[in-house]
Amino acid sequence: MKKIGKLITTMFMTVALLALVACEPSGFETYDPSTGWLSGVSSARMYYPSNISELDNVGATTLSSGMGGTKEGMYWLAEPLAEAGMIVLAISATDNQTVLGYENAHQGGLDILESENSGSSPISGKIGNYGIIGYSKGGGAVINTASELGDAVTTCVALAPWEPSPTSNHSAATMILTGTVDAIAPAYMGQGAYDDLPAGVPKLYASMSGEGHMYWNDLSNTGSETEFITAWLQYYLEGDEASYDVFANGAGSGMTDYQFDDGIPDDGGDGGCN
Repeated sequence: MKKIGKLITTMFMTVALLALVACEPSGFETYDPSTGWLSGVSSARMYYPSNISELDNVGATTLSSGMGGTKEGMYWLAEPLAEAGMIVLAISATDNQTVLGYENAHQGGLDILESENSGSSPISGKIGNYGIIGYSKGGGAVINTASELGDAVTTCVALAPWEPSPTSNHSAATMILTGTVDAIAPAYMGQGAYDDLPAGVPKLYASMSGEGHMYWNDLSNTGSETEFITAWLQYYLEGDEASYDVFANGAGSGMTDYQFDDGIPDDGGDGGCN
């Protein structure tokens, strides 16, 4: 009888353990917020960390694709950012053919984040600072939008940006990543935007060696670009100083033409390192 009792106990513990493993959170949750027909956003998906109830002042960012693209093409980035503890609103633009259409979509996306933060959503009352991330025409749009919004946006990440036009009003810490063989949004567009950002703005530029324009769409094998973006947001959006060394000490794997300027002047010049 004792052996049978031990066997039953062992079986019960095994089943309980399997149940716990099966119910273990994936690290992030999602839901689809209402977009509104005037928002410039045709559809959206909210990503947020599973332990959101335990967090405060969480960094939140919009995330878009580019010309002809949809939010689904950028889920590869939304997922690791949410797992790292941030809120990400992946958006499809109502007008996904123009930079202006994406500018409207990102501003609409920020409005959606603010609305969800003040409503009864799972992220209500949790958002601290805001950022924007876009690819291609969405990448040009986030640089332009950051210039228009000034200090309302804390960070900006542009992937293969198409014809970005930063202005003197731009204050968001800006990361620009391109591909060395991009024939659609050539690397010089991203490099030019980096050079045109106002003095005092933290900024980073790097190019992925041998990669073209479509590298950033529905990326299946992520590498140092994801680590850099995550660390950049953790540092500039959430104030996590431990993340600084990830991007500040040289190019990541597969990167070239790395430049970083922390935006802090020193006695020797502009505070940048190349």
